[in-house]
Amino acid sequence: MSLLHDQTPIVTVDFRLPTDFRAPAGGENETVVSVKAITLTSPITIKDWRHSSVFDVDWKFSFPHHYSEVGVKYQINIQMFHNQRPLLVEQDYFVIVNKAPHRQTLHLSPIGFLYVEVQEARSISAHEAVSISLHDTALATELARVTHDEQTATSFYLQYDPQSVIPGKRYTLSGIENRYHQSIEVTPRHVELAPDSQNLRSRLLQKISQWLEKPLRLFTDADGKIH
Repeated sequence: MSLLHDQTPIVTVDFRLPTDFRAPAGGENETVVSVKAITLTSPITIKDWRHSSVFDVDWKFSFPHHYSEVGVKYQINIQMFHNQRPLLVEQDYFVIVNKAPHRQTLHLSPIGFLYVEVQEARSISAHEAVSISLHDTALATELARVTHDEQTATSFYLQYDPQSVIPGKRYTLSGIENRYHQSIEVTPRHVELAPDSQNLRSRLLQKISQWLEKPLRLFTDADGKIH
């Protein structure tokens, strides 16, 4: 990878939220975004961003693209908190940039709304509709099911009841073509719909430690050190 020495190009991400989602009012709010470049050795942190608010409308987020003449895969993790309670399903999003400036849309999944990507949009007849099911891996419990009987099977938000979800448990999303009963590609394939509170606390402590690391290092490297 070669570093750009002139003006650094920008990658802009359009974060989209479902129209039915409403951010909680009042209380303590925070949005955290982490961007890492995936390399052959280890991920490189590009940007860590915090904001003392949450969003319930579409919004834009930008970060620098430091490389030229090579495609870069970025991993984006975003979470919004209300009174330290997560509002989004825990997911990693990936953006591949071959040339900047680059712009891409990412659909966020608030808890209770799972963004589903089905096969590429194509014209279909009603009897060839697809059914999407959200269930546990043993097929014992189905949280939600929807059948697309319109002319286009594409991507959408699948709503489910958060009260029926077990924290820390991974659920499966599957799709089937109704006429021939053949499976179709659906993403995300597996997803944790509600974070385990213990794992969440561990991740928060890890993040706080990372945020404190730089200021503390700068402080102790000063001429007059405090012991």
